[in-house]
Amino acid sequence: MKREDLYKEIGLIDEELIAAAEHSGVRGRGRRHRFSKRWIALVACLVVYSSTSTVLLATEYTRNKTEESYIRYLTAEDMELAPRAQYEADKFLKALASGNDDKVYIAVNRLVESFNDPKARELALQKLRPFLTSASAKIAESAAFATDILSKSYQSPYLHKMADGSIVFALFNNYSDYGTQNVLWRIKGDVLEPYFSFAAPSMYIKEILPSPDRKLLAVVTSSNKSEFVQILNVEKGTISPELVESARIRHGAQRKLETWTRSDHENYSYANHLVWQDNDTLAFESSLAYDDTAIIEEVSVTYRFRDKVMEVADLK
Repeated sequence: MKREDLYKEIGLIDEELIAAAEHSGVRGRGRRHRFSKRWIALVACLVVYSSTSTVLLATEYTRNKTEESYIRYLTAEDMELAPRAQYEADKFLKALASGNDDKVYIAVNRLVESFNDPKARELALQKLRPFLTSASAKIAESAAFATDILSKSYQSPYLHKMADGSIVFALFNNYSDYGTQNVLWRIKGDVLEPYFSFAAPSMYIKEILPSPDRKLLAVVTSSNKSEFVQILNVEKGTISPELVESARIRHGAQRKLETWTRSDHENYSYANHLVWQDNDTLAFESSLAYDDTAIIEEVSVTYRFRDKVMEVADLK
C-alpha cells in the first residue's frame, strides 16, 4: 500500500476506530495517557496492513516450496549445461590439410575414433595414406598405427590382444617423454570404446604389460613427478589398488619411516623392470621417496592379484 493510500484509509476509518478505542478504555485517564485520534488510526491501519502482508508472503513461500524442483545427482554434463561434444570426423579430416604438424598429429590419432562407422573408417584410411611417408617421424608412425587399426590388420606392437578376444591400446603413443595419452581404448566385438582413464595425478600411460595368459594387464602411469602401477582384469572390469604408493606405505611402516600422503597424491617414487612371475603375480623394482625426496629406498615389490597380497623387500 502506498503512503497516500494509507492516509486516505486513515481518514475513512478515523471516527470508527476512535469510538472503538473509547469503548475498550484505550483513552485512559489523564493527559499523559491520551492518544491522538490519527495516531490510533495509523497504528490500527499498520496492524491490518502488516497482517495482510504476512499472510500473502506465507502463501507465496508455500507455493514456491511445492513447485521447487528436486535434483538428486548432478553429472558433469549437467553442470556444463550442455551435452558433451560428440566425435566429429570432419573437423579432423580438415585438420589434415592445415599444414600445422601439431594439428595433423592430433587429427591422425583422433581419426582412429572413426572405427565404428564403416563409411567414415574408409574415408579416414584414404586420407591417412599420404601421411604414411610424412617427413615427420611422429606423424608417419601415428599414421601407420591408425591405419593398422582402421584396416583391422592389428599387427602393431602397441596393440595388446587379450584372452577374451578384446584388443587394448592407447593413442598418441610416445607423444611425451613421459608416455602416451591417459586413456585405454578397447576393441571388443568389432566395436571401439574408451575403456579406462586413470585418476589424477596420472597424466600419461608409460607401459602396458599383459600377463602370460592375457587375462590381466599391468599398466604403469606417470605424472611429471611420480609413477604408479595398477593391474586390470579387462574381462571382469576389476582393478588393483595403486601399487607404488601401497608399497611406499608398507615399507615405511616396516622401516619406521614417516610416511605422509600428499593432498595431490604425488609420491615422487618410480617403478622399473616390471615382469610377470606367473599369470597372477607381478614383480617390479621401485625407488620409494620419503620426506619428499630426502630419503630414497630401493626395494623389490611383488603383488598377487587374486589374493591381494603384497610383499616389499630391500633390493639387494
